[in-house]
Amino acid sequence: MDINELGDKLNEKIEKEVKKSKGKSSDAAEVKEILGVVSSEVPELIKNIFQSIYDPSIAGNYAKGIGSLYKELKEQGLPEDMIREIVMNFSKSFDVLGNAMKAIPQDIDEKISKKKSDDED
Repeated sequence: MDINELGDKLNEKIEKEVKKSKGKSSDAAEVKEILGVVSSEVPELIKNIFQSIYDPSIAGNYAKGIGSLYKELKEQGLPEDMIREIVMNFSKSFDVLGNAMKAIPQDIDEKISKKKSDDED
């Protein structure tokens, strides 16, 4: 899923919830306003984060960091298999943000569902 698809999916979900909330309570207008701001700001925020992550200069710095880490560990005399494991774990840590971004639409769905459930109780 690319950034545009992620933004579109998020907008669709927000609009759907706004339509559902119309006329249900006096809070509906406030919820609509909040979700309107979220729907306009979050996709741009996500896009900027992805652009930052995948910027060529950042990728170059990331590669230099991995190379420096490898070189430093090698100079300290660590075994090759240990060095590879450390470097792999280091590089995987940068995937955390990408995976978190993919989970945003699901998190929003869950929070909206929980809020609706709490409001109905």
